[in-house]
Amino acid sequence: MRAYILRRLIAVPLMLLAMSFFLFVLLFIRPGNAAFATSGGFNEQGPRSEAFEKLLGLDRPWYVQYFDWLGHAVTGDLGKALKPPRHSVTSQIAERIGNTAEVGLLTITLSALIGITVGVISAAKRNSAIDYALRLITIIGISVPVFWTATLLVTLPSKWWGTTPGLATNYYTLFDNPVENLKIVIWPALILSISSAAYIGRIVRSSMLETLYSDHVRTARAKGLTERVVILQHVLRSSLVTLITVLGLQLGTVLGGAVIIEQIFAIPGMGLLTYEAVFAEDYILVLGTMMVFAAMFLLITLAVDVIYTFVDPRIRY
Repeated sequence: MRAYILRRLIAVPLMLLAMSFFLFVLLFIRPGNAAFATSGGFNEQGPRSEAFEKLLGLDRPWYVQYFDWLGHAVTGDLGKALKPPRHSVTSQIAERIGNTAEVGLLTITLSALIGITVGVISAAKRNSAIDYALRLITIIGISVPVFWTATLLVTLPSKWWGTTPGLATNYYTLFDNPVENLKIVIWPALILSISSAAYIGRIVRSSMLETLYSDHVRTARAKGLTERVVILQHVLRSSLVTLITVLGLQLGTVLGGAVIIEQIFAIPGMGLLTYEAVFAEDYILVLGTMMVFAAMFLLITLAVDVIYTFVDPRIRY
């Protein structure tokens, strides 16, 4: 087990290196001119734009820029944003990563609670009216885009009642004011959890139905155990490996959805930072935020693999 974890930890920097290279190349060949956008020049080939290119080092070949960035990145310095006042990318991420992590953890908690409950009830009441209703709801939850649901939540209450739930006009962090912070982050977390909970619910139902008629479940019923104990302690427990896999993958989905949801609800997190950097054509800032997102996802997948061994002792690496 230790050897496996060590191998995975060694592989993480190599995967991040490959990701950084391809991301840098894609950002470099993108349309637009970062110096032009930053300087506010009148045309991309004007002297003001060219001066900014030289000042920012954008006139150098792409591979020189990449290895320069990489040399600083290995020390934890992700460079400086191109847009004035050119704050450190690392410091900007450090200021906002906590807000994104809070929304993500709250989202996955709500997704697990709602999804597992729906999946267990749907499997226990299989082929009943309740089962059909819950399956229909989960299909709708998976199908409806997150940005559409979030936009409706922001616009419709404002139009009907003159209020917008969760819109962070005055954002409070968890440490500054926990109550006000929860009033803000609960709404984006709830919107993000809809599709994740629906997906988890369907996976839990399918996994439980596969186990429901297995030998050890029949033995548990023969011993006189109640249906509730059979479902929760024998059927659901056997589905935990599949559930953990889905939860790990959904964390990656939540990280991707943060870019959209934080922009809609004005949450000052890494998602909003990435959104602003894209529109400012600040590819150094975009590269920094995307690499942090990639590192978080790689560590999440490693954690999921380790948790497998605690849930199912039969799994060994």
